[in-house]
Amino acid sequence: MWLTKLGIRSGGTKLRRGEVSGTGEELRVQGESEYHYPEMIFPYGYASAAENGKRAVMLDGVCAGIAAVPDEQLAEGEVRLYSAGGAEILLKNNGEVIINGQSFPAKA
Repeated sequence: MWLTKLGIRSGGTKLRRGEVSGTGEELRVQGESEYHYPEMIFPYGYASAAENGKRAVMLDGVCAGIAAVPDEQLAEGEVRLYSAGGAEILLKNNGEVIINGQSFPAKA
């Protein structure tokens, strides 16, 4: 991952991990240090709240993401969005979109 390589090359930048608790202004990440309501890095137009107990990746005090196990069901280039409650959107390489199991074929 490019963040890992950045952390190795840069002498001052260090990646840290910590456990998430709370949401919103009560968000905490506890690792070597405790971070209170850290800034989060997301793509534009996207937001999420991690579940308690998930591992956050911290980069100089900024939450750069939540650690996750690779999704072995995804083909290279596919994207899956999901929530803790089971809602899911899958964007397939062939243009198909699957929302909570309902398939929408690519436009012709």
